[in-house]
Amino acid sequence: MSKDNGFTQQHVDDMIGEAVIILLKTGGPITTTELLNQLSNMAKKTSNPQRAEACLQGIYEIKQSISKNYQKRSQFLKNQSLIFESGTHRYQYDTKH
Repeated sequence: MSKDNGFTQQHVDDMIGEAVIILLKTGGPITTTELLNQLSNMAKKTSNPQRAEACLQGIYEIKQSISKNYQKRSQFLKNQSLIFESGTHRYQYDTKH
């Protein structure tokens, strides 16, 4: 576990977990947006700079993950459209018999 700016990856994971627990207790939706908002609120409300930094790092990591998944999904969809444009597997999903 590496130590950066006074917090570790475990601190970041703990803050994300705490944010999820808060969302579960409130009974609201568990969405990425709500998770990011909760982490942001936690960072703003704490007087502990390490805790605030861990929350902000969590936000950064979640946004990075979203970006990577978006890029993968975009590439997958692009590949799928190329298959249909090229004419291969043209009838693969045709339900007419």
